[in-house]
Amino acid sequence: MNSSGSLQFSGDLEASEVGSEVTVALPLFLSLICLLGFSGNLLLVAILLHDYRRGKCSVVNCLVVNVGATDLLLVLFCIPVRVVTYAQQSWLFGGFVCKTTEWFLHCCLTVKSFTLAAIAQARYRHVVTPPKLLNFSRRQVLVVVLFSWACSLLLPLPHLIFTQLQMGKEGWTCTFDIPDFASNFMNVFSKLYPLLAYVVPMFFSFCCYMRALRRKERRNRVPNPRTLSRRITSMLMSVSLAFDAMWLPEWIVWIWSRHSSYGLLQPPSALMILAQVVLFLNCIINPAVFLAVSDEFREGMKNVWTTCKQCDGAGPSRGENGSDMVPSTIHSLHDLHSTSVHRPSQDSKMREEKILPDVEHFWQDRRNTTTGEETDPMPWEHQEKP
Repeated sequence: MNSSGSLQFSGDLEASEVGSEVTVALPLFLSLICLLGFSGNLLLVAILLHDYRRGKCSVVNCLVVNVGATDLLLVLFCIPVRVVTYAQQSWLFGGFVCKTTEWFLHCCLTVKSFTLAAIAQARYRHVVTPPKLLNFSRRQVLVVVLFSWACSLLLPLPHLIFTQLQMGKEGWTCTFDIPDFASNFMNVFSKLYPLLAYVVPMFFSFCCYMRALRRKERRNRVPNPRTLSRRITSMLMSVSLAFDAMWLPEWIVWIWSRHSSYGLLQPPSALMILAQVVLFLNCIINPAVFLAVSDEFREGMKNVWTTCKQCDGAGPSRGENGSDMVPSTIHSLHDLHSTSVHRPSQDSKMREEKILPDVEHFWQDRRNTTTGEETDPMPWEHQEKP
């Protein structure tokens, strides 16, 4: 363990080590990741919230919203700091941001790890529980989210305590400085923290998904209307495995830096660049996976797009037709008034000319028949005598 060593984690790539091209290409690539991650995760959260308002509530959807919101925090508050620091090769944000940036980064990553484990457990319960017994509890989801954030804020506290701003040869640098009195504590922390934040949630999620997939295979052998979609389980499992795989290089750098012999052997710069890029690249993976695999997500995106088009079209249509509304209304009222005026005279003429069919037939029969021709009961009395 590096005792009383100093580890740089922001602005740690010096221009002499990586070359001037990396100080230009790396910030540009991270800026592209930031833009794509912001738009993709914002769309993901908007679609799931739109479905929630329409009554499509589930534990998995609510937890996926938490994952998308965490990615939004990463691309809004963590990536821009790296972009500016790598471009300037000096720390420009002051002491408060220096003490909180790495701590906040690990908080968001730990929240994602715990939330993905909760999604795996919720998916397994959804597979094995009969549909009649499934229920959506907002309180349980809120408890899971709050517990995940509480644990994630507490676990990486040493990053907040032992980080400080120092003046180096080329300017200010943000370093993780371990004092002598905390060496034993950090020796234990550097072993427990990766285990709790990364290894345990990863294995828990993998076991839940494998049990869910095996359960699905058994239920497929017997026709059952309660059979759930295998695609959803595979999709969520791929999201979890992608996050674990893309967080692994950062953990290698983290453990290497803190467990090298007295800090003499530091990770190579290429590995540190790769770890940073792959870690932040995961922020755009989740929306891409949902868009490629989930039919429900694509349908929700169409609904959100239709709603936005209706909202955008409502204002201009009223504004364009507003000038024509008053004259058309007056013209229609004038036509209605003229129709109502001429209607009584027309009705009276029709009443005079129109005779009911039954009455007309009755009077026609009365005019065309002579009294007593065929209905006279004693016709011989009217006959002339010879």
